[in-house]
Amino acid sequence: MRNKLFWAVVLALTVFAIAAVSNDPATPTKLEGVINDFSPRSTTPTGPYLVNGTWSLQFNPSGQADFTASLTMVRSDLWFVETNGDPDSQVARNFHSHHIVMTDGQVETVNNTIVITGAAMITSNGNEVFPGSSVQIEISGGNAVARSNMKLIIGGPAAAHFTSQPYEGVVNIR
Repeated sequence: MRNKLFWAVVLALTVFAIAAVSNDPATPTKLEGVINDFSPRSTTPTGPYLVNGTWSLQFNPSGQADFTASLTMVRSDLWFVETNGDPDSQVARNFHSHHIVMTDGQVETVNNTIVITGAAMITSNGNEVFPGSSVQIEISGGNAVARSNMKLIIGGPAAAHFTSQPYEGVVNIR
């Protein structure tokens, strides 16, 4: 009977230890969230645009990470105020979608911020655009929520469309 009790305690402690390690916020395996920001006026074509969508970041055992984002862009009301355009015009709103995919991004930690950089494949309305572009993702937080904020910075040829300004978002907590 004591032998069974001993093994039950060992099993319970093992399960507890595995759960504690897998929930360690210092070593995430996957993060997800949303981006909800405005572009600057200097986008091409001229903005500002409302930029909105979901993103996901998967950390790989290799020490690298994969990133995906599904974003929509639509001209904000400010553009119509500044240009005296017709806010009911779907053409003038210039709604379009982007998918951004980065595989095997380089991961480093800089002052409690996780920074991931790498080459990106970007689409516009389902068509690949801006070959040779790159992305940088920054995940940061505070003392209550260690991973709460994200920034997406787009470089290379795609910066002419998005600009090099960071697009900010939130990390979903689970």
